[in-house]
Amino acid sequence: MLYRKPLNKTKLMKKALLLLIPILIGCSSPKEKSQYEKLLDYEGRYEYIGNTTLELIVSELDTTLYAVVDKAKYPLKRMALDSFVNIQDSPIIFSRNKNNEVKSYKADGQEFKLITTDIEKTETLPRRELLNQPENYIYTVPEQISDNITTGNIKEEFENPEPILNMVKETIKGEYPDVHSILIYKNNKLVLEEYFYGYDKNTIHQLRSAGKSLKGGILGIAIDKGFVKSEKDKLMPYFSTKYPEIADLDERKKRITIEDFLRYRHGMDCENDNPKSKGYETAMMASEDWVKYTLDLPMVAEPGEFSSYCTGCSLTINSLIEVATNQKIEDFAKEHLFDKLGISNYKWTFSPDPSSITTFNQLYITPRDLLKMAIMYKEDGQWNGQQIISKEWVDKTFDMEQGDYGYFWQHKYFVIDGKQYNSYLATGNGGQKINIWPELDMISIFTGGNYNSYAVYGKSTPPNEMIPKYILRAFK
Repeated sequence: MLYRKPLNKTKLMKKALLLLIPILIGCSSPKEKSQYEKLLDYEGRYEYIGNTTLELIVSELDTTLYAVVDKAKYPLKRMALDSFVNIQDSPIIFSRNKNNEVKSYKADGQEFKLITTDIEKTETLPRRELLNQPENYIYTVPEQISDNITTGNIKEEFENPEPILNMVKETIKGEYPDVHSILIYKNNKLVLEEYFYGYDKNTIHQLRSAGKSLKGGILGIAIDKGFVKSEKDKLMPYFSTKYPEIADLDERKKRITIEDFLRYRHGMDCENDNPKSKGYETAMMASEDWVKYTLDLPMVAEPGEFSSYCTGCSLTINSLIEVATNQKIEDFAKEHLFDKLGISNYKWTFSPDPSSITTFNQLYITPRDLLKMAIMYKEDGQWNGQQIISKEWVDKTFDMEQGDYGYFWQHKYFVIDGKQYNSYLATGNGGQKINIWPELDMISIFTGGNYNSYAVYGKSTPPNEMIPKYILRAFK
């Protein structure tokens, strides 16, 4: 048949729509959430131990959920829906309400409620504007401000500055996560000052154990001023009034000197990295008085024989200063150290008890002010023409065996192509590194947030790689 009845346009359109509906339904169905978007469900401020709070944030750099406590980030590993483990492999289980919104989490048998999702999120990228364009980084000479630190050009003070500038670019790329600041002081000039993750020169940063090294100088001042006769004094008599009874007070313990604690040669059962040690830091922090807990530890060796790193030593020395001066150590340090260095932007409260469970009695200070303190040590205790700590004390502080401790400082060295580079080191959890390099006329400073690096990543903090790979290569 040559003739065919014309098709009804209305029926044709209906038929086409029926064929199209399944396709439209498929296209308009909710898109599968990315891993990053799923983790956003947990962001917010939550209750935490000791009537404090923590924040949970998701990093765009590594798509990881982090718990942020006092600006310190700790990763949570996802195991299943609403189920994570922390760095101690303890389970963290979230609960949701009838609207499928996260409302709380449980940890160690306790429930902690979500307070708010309206938070000012911690920066998770090193340099957001340059992350994918690190080659656009332009070196600038550090700003000369009224803090008595002279600045200079890295290209004039280093014959080969390129490795150091490449290090900055690698940090911007995210190759060295959570490095918060890098400062290099060469030939009495600050030639590099770089900040990342939202930090700047006015942001105070926690020092963790790096603060112990600096606080050792406060004891030096107390001795210089006659409040303490000598670091050779026996330690226990200073606490006879505060603690009339000391456990396990045998003859070896009676022979412990102040200097034994300064060098971590206490002879006590105290090893920070050994959970089986009675002086293990976590065990100490569970006690009501951290200094008393330390002094009560049993002896396992003759004092002075060998070093064993113990947080209780530093806390005890700080307490000793308070006993000897009849002042809070913060007040004594303000008058005789911080004010003289022109340092006012800092935070420090010394309370060696559970009230410091999240702050660890640590010092918070800006990297530039941290540099001031390092310069003072480098210049035999002087700052801006004024003697702050005696040269004699600084000499004793840095009188240490290779790889061992002086007065709360450590000898740290690197060997590159057969050449040894020596430094005096103040170091703290997370990547806090203050290295004084006497043979290179240099100070390098790092602050960072790689807390408990070995437990989380199975390796040491980034500066331990960055220093030999980049900074010391600038001398080749």
